[in-house]
Amino acid sequence: LDLESNRIKKGEEIKILKIEKNLKSKIDIPELNFPVYIKGKVDRVENCNGITRIIDYKTGKVTQDKIEIVDWADLASDYDKYSKSFQVLAYTKMMQDQNSLDFPVEAGIISFKNLKSGFLKFGKKDKPRTKNKETAINREILEAFEVELKKLIIEICDPEIPFKEKEI
Repeated sequence: LDLESNRIKKGEEIKILKIEKNLKSKIDIPELNFPVYIKGKVDRVENCNGITRIIDYKTGKVTQDKIEIVDWADLASDYDKYSKSFQVLAYTKMMQDQNSLDFPVEAGIISFKNLKSGFLKFGKKDKPRTKNKETAINREILEAFEVELKKLIIEICDPEIPFKEKEI
């Protein structure tokens, strides 16, 4: 609540649009002979100074580097590193499919054990160690995400590719 109060005191205009909204979206994959749906529950959608933000709350500690991506092909390959980016992009995709978005959009995490960092925005970088990143999610970003999402679903559905147990 202090974080919210401070945002308003700093002059941010905040309008909460959705709380714990159930989302569901059909993913058209011609290579598969059955329908595929993804679903989830987005914690919060707000409008902040005219920009829609899709927010997921995390009780653990999340840092900015856990919500950035350089190479789209890595998105589905390293769960620990990219799961948060994958999740907020999936929420954004589902909201787009429900025609409830005006672009550009921001998506990200609020980490309860890293509240001082505030809203950690998803970012697409061109190079690994650069500070420059694109945080506005547009149709092009979602199309790149959807390509990787479809590849992952096709791989999951391929009986020739064995599942690998996640190492702990």
